[in-house]
Amino acid sequence: MPDVPTRTPLPAADLADLFSAPDPPPFALVRRHPHDQSASAPFDVYIGTMHTVRRVTDLPSGPPRPGGGPHALAVLPYRCLAERGLDCRDDGTPLRVLRIRRWHTADTATLTAALAAVRPAGELRWEEAGFDDTDEEYAGRVRDLLSHEVARTGLHVLIRRDFTARLPGHGAAAVGELFRRLCAAEHGAHWTFAVHTGGPRGAALAGASPQRHVGVERGRVVMHPMCGTLRLPPGGLPAPEDLAAFLRDRKETEELGAVVDAELAMLCGVTAGNVRLEGPGLRPLARVLHTECRISGTAALDVRHTLAGTLFAATAVGRPFAEACRVIARREPSGRGYYGGLIALLGHDAAGGEQVDTAVLIRTFELSGRGTLKLSVGATVGPRSVPADEAAETRAKASALLSVFESTAATTPGDTAAGRRRADPGPGDPAPHDAPEECDTPAAARGDGAPGGRTPGHRRTGPRSTVPVDPAAWPSVSAALDRRRALLSAHWRGRSRSAPGGPVLLVDAGGEETAALAAMLRGLGRAAEVCSADRVAHAAGVRPGNPVAPDAPVRSADFPVPEVRVRPRDAVTRATGVRSGDHGVHGTGTRCAGPTAHGGAHRSMDPLAPGTTVVVGPGPGDPFATGDDRIAALRALVAGLVSRGTRTVGVGLGFHLLLAHLGLAGSVRPRGEAAAQQEIDVLGRRATVGYGGAYAVLAGPHTDAQARRLGLTLWYGPGDGELAALRGPRTGGCAFLPASVLSVEGAELLTLLLE
Repeated sequence: MPDVPTRTPLPAADLADLFSAPDPPPFALVRRHPHDQSASAPFDVYIGTMHTVRRVTDLPSGPPRPGGGPHALAVLPYRCLAERGLDCRDDGTPLRVLRIRRWHTADTATLTAALAAVRPAGELRWEEAGFDDTDEEYAGRVRDLLSHEVARTGLHVLIRRDFTARLPGHGAAAVGELFRRLCAAEHGAHWTFAVHTGGPRGAALAGASPQRHVGVERGRVVMHPMCGTLRLPPGGLPAPEDLAAFLRDRKETEELGAVVDAELAMLCGVTAGNVRLEGPGLRPLARVLHTECRISGTAALDVRHTLAGTLFAATAVGRPFAEACRVIARREPSGRGYYGGLIALLGHDAAGGEQVDTAVLIRTFELSGRGTLKLSVGATVGPRSVPADEAAETRAKASALLSVFESTAATTPGDTAAGRRRADPGPGDPAPHDAPEECDTPAAARGDGAPGGRTPGHRRTGPRSTVPVDPAAWPSVSAALDRRRALLSAHWRGRSRSAPGGPVLLVDAGGEETAALAAMLRGLGRAAEVCSADRVAHAAGVRPGNPVAPDAPVRSADFPVPEVRVRPRDAVTRATGVRSGDHGVHGTGTRCAGPTAHGGAHRSMDPLAPGTTVVVGPGPGDPFATGDDRIAALRALVAGLVSRGTRTVGVGLGFHLLLAHLGLAGSVRPRGEAAAQQEIDVLGRRATVGYGGAYAVLAGPHTDAQARRLGLTLWYGPGDGELAALRGPRTGGCAFLPASVLSVEGAELLTLLLE
């Protein structure tokens, strides 16, 4: 058939010819977010030529089609993270692009008729199926991670395991049948899809992903961070009181906030401002219900650089994002393939503007040309994880997706012929949603990368309704969602007022939050530029090769010279896991492949210009660490700025370094949680703020006296003796993160610090 550049119906006979061809062309079947959650919703069929490219920024741009439409579909493997300078195993998984030559539409009836015409090739049958490790082995990996990494830093990281099988008769018809079953099993997915690379032994991907990651539409970049999962009872929707209790859970609020923060940092690095937060809302699926938010901003880059700058969803990696990448690279036994990557549809709208839509590659089968089937599933390991529960979670996820094989499995999963140890789905595993009412479900079952999974304490069972129900409309659930929304940043929800002032130079100290902090400053009406620490040090006359010693006294025109000296902590409290060689001085917090938007630009503004305030931003690491060149250089920078009388404000790590230089820091301790929301008295008001970072700085026995000598006001909280903020002549700072979505009054407090 000739190329069809516009969307046209595809007859069942032509679809059957595609499935039965001895040398089929590359094709993709894609059903995107049907709003009515109908199994019979139409889907698109894309047929074209398959190519590989080296980098995300090499994806084709394609000329606009009359009336708009897609020109390419790409599958981005996890190894593309290397383009952002982040750690990952390079397993050689190709970045594939389907250049679309023909675009059709079909529905379930057409698909069913086409598959019936080519059976038995369309039937599904697996052999030698099972996990590559036992539940006990996976739980042991989790236990080791908890004791060696999570306990020190409060890290959350998604660790995967693989379910593999051999799939005889794995041609194009089997891919179509797999797509049909996924559509029937999961009505609420953002994307249900199958991609075949073409040829008699083409590779394939097929999945039902619940999550959109990034999109560009009508000149705005849109992201949908998802976190928090409530497992639905076997017989129907949860009781309203169960769902309302889930939404009131503080842990759920904090974990969703942390994921939104991670993706807000990416968003601010590729947008030109006007950033807005909506939600949280609910995404009901066949077996679980997720909470998700929507964040958006004015597009500043083309779609390829937007994709490159937002690799990948924090829900499939962890947070802090860069550290989670390092842990995954060290602790997972092999590369991730496509797991955690993206499937992306690139094209133009009717006006010729670029657009892209994506889905996170979770809950996705990878099928090789040799007939090997792999399903990767993961559990997010955090400070509150229980190893056995995390193993049960991965088993539940695998069981949910593998239910598409239940009616046709030719063999009971067991040990492979090669003798590999398998932890296989058994009688005690979670049953599909149409199981009898007496079937039990595990207590810990969450979505991929969506920590905080819960099962209702009591269930309402009965026939599952076929009529779409919106739980958000229930009065108690609606009220709980409103309370959750009120606990998120007023600024990002568009409810803060402009507060213009002098220019701000923001020093990138390696924190992922730097781009969001810059965007907040600009949104408040400030002229703000981001600059690397070494450039600011050069402009201020601080020699990186001769850093100020940790116990050097404070010298400033506004501060008397104190006799107090700060002693570095011993090796027990030194920085953990942060290698200065990984980042240089300025880290990776605002890097973006290719051209950068405002949030990611590094410039050379004069820190000594009249009226300029220098903000030393957040970042990883122990402020008392010795032997860390990065921390030493930042301390030297803070000392140089204060000694010159430059108005200096610290946020997060920058605040801790300022405390140390002023002689106000007594000791440092691990925080134990990567993110938390607290209500504290600070800067003359009661405020709800979000914390990040792995360390808290505590006051010493002479801190208050020293603050009085320097004319500074200190605020404490939330922990006993923990320093939260300071304000005084030519200086100020806070331990919490004003730009975090968990800081409700963050913009207001930031304005007070800059006054």
